[in-house]
Amino acid sequence: MTMPQPTAMHEMPVRKFLRLLDYLDKVGIDQRAIAKRSGLNIDDLMAADDDKMLPGYRYSSLYELAAEAMQQLNIAVPWGSGIGSDVFRFMCYSIINCQTLEDALHRAQRYQEMLYSMTGYRIELIVDARTAELIYHFDADKISPEFLPDSWDRTEFSDTVAKASGMRVWHAFMGWLVGRDIELSGLKIAAPEFSYAYSDSVNSVMGVPPQYDCDYTAICFPAECLRYRTVHTSESLEAFLRNAVYALISQDSRPASTGAAIRSLLAKSGAGALPSFEDMAENLHMSPSSLRRRLNSEGTSYQELKDHYRRDIAMRHLRDDKLKIHEIGELLGFLESSSFIRSFRNWTGLTPKQYRSEFIDD
Repeated sequence: MTMPQPTAMHEMPVRKFLRLLDYLDKVGIDQRAIAKRSGLNIDDLMAADDDKMLPGYRYSSLYELAAEAMQQLNIAVPWGSGIGSDVFRFMCYSIINCQTLEDALHRAQRYQEMLYSMTGYRIELIVDARTAELIYHFDADKISPEFLPDSWDRTEFSDTVAKASGMRVWHAFMGWLVGRDIELSGLKIAAPEFSYAYSDSVNSVMGVPPQYDCDYTAICFPAECLRYRTVHTSESLEAFLRNAVYALISQDSRPASTGAAIRSLLAKSGAGALPSFEDMAENLHMSPSSLRRRLNSEGTSYQELKDHYRRDIAMRHLRDDKLKIHEIGELLGFLESSSFIRSFRNWTGLTPKQYRSEFIDD
């Protein structure tokens, strides 16, 4: 499964880029070098209007390079639960094969507990009959002075920013893992309010107003969400990690795609007999009618997603000559070669033989 080149479907204002670059400068990192490596001209950014919108994936690239540079200071990155760092990356590797959201969160909890003395942050899952809380433990004393320059305008509220950004990342990451929204019932932050504008920003991306000065930091959501199946594979994780910040920024800005979740589940199923619509609904912990409504709202159907999945596998195999055409059809679950040829022609407008001859050099 490959990830398409990110598009500008999500955009961010220039002022966000400049704020990050200014922060890098204040902590002693060469902002011009980081901007150049991410394909940005810092002089053009400074000359642009603060409200000019740029593609979100550009910000992702800048942020991930910034996290890499901060990591080279041999200090754990405290912001956003360490997203963009090796700690976050290897945590993802440790949980990608978990079957449910609950399994993934428990394994992530164990992983972060082992590193807590170094990073200063960890999660803890608490569940009762109807409600789950993902608690975010954060030790503000672990933030190195290098990351808190006196000239930075958020130094005074660094504890608030670290905890809120950590919860924001975990909320979006949970949605990515299961391919659907996790609707929150509460957001608690064990730190003082930063500003009304910051609170509005947190509210807009997490869908719930934050409560400040709480006894602990946590997001609250229905316990039934823990039974949601994870829908990603090692391959889709690699695609995610190549652009993790953009993926989670985008997750903040729109509902998680049910179609994307189904595509990942189909990839887990292999190429032969694919799950029935009812089985797929059960895997996603939805009723068939709810799944049908979701797919209709996304302008697609389960049959179309299955056809696209089988088409992509067929095209991949036809681009080399290791398998005969009838063998590819059998791999895809077609009992008759003629059925495969007819379906492939419906998908692409070409027969498998025409496609192979057109796209493979003799």
